[in-house]
Amino acid sequence: MKKKNFITVGIDFDGVLAYNPFRVIRAPITAVKRNIFGEKNTRFYVPQTPPEKLLWTILHESSIFPAQGVSLLKQLVEEEQIEAHLVTARYSFLQPHLDIWLDKHKLRNYFKTITINQNDEQPHIYKSHVIQKKSLDYFIEDNLDIVKHLDNQKIPTSVLWIYNVLDRQYPYSLKFPYLEKALKHITS
Repeated sequence: MKKKNFITVGIDFDGVLAYNPFRVIRAPITAVKRNIFGEKNTRFYVPQTPPEKLLWTILHESSIFPAQGVSLLKQLVEEEQIEAHLVTARYSFLQPHLDIWLDKHKLRNYFKTITINQNDEQPHIYKSHVIQKKSLDYFIEDNLDIVKHLDNQKIPTSVLWIYNVLDRQYPYSLKFPYLEKALKHITS
């Protein structure tokens, strides 16, 4: 039997598959961390206590509805143009919320694999490992720090960046305003 020739595409969840209006605050927070507190390395906060986890859960509940481009994603998967993999760095305690969201929007079956950060690793390191292990052709990400990290790792995957209004001025050759534009670039 002849092997199908899919384009393998990894897709982040918050801000890429699910629209998240609060992602615009990421750029100012990063600027404060770097310019006021002197934090030069990419480092993400990992909630430890029950109140921290509750707050993180509430913040992530802002990923309310599917992003622009989910219909095209479904079409491309159904037409076997792409093989989609959901790769989210959401921490383990957020898995139930992810499952509910995917089922509510009937998206679970469009992904060959769904990978969540079960060991609560640093998101940029976790994604780098998963992307390389899966040998993805493309990965679509909205967090500029993660995009920069993946770019510096020189992984053999094309990383597409979904920018927002506060960080769109950053020069990056594969940047797009939303999922649909990134998918059209991949399949054109």
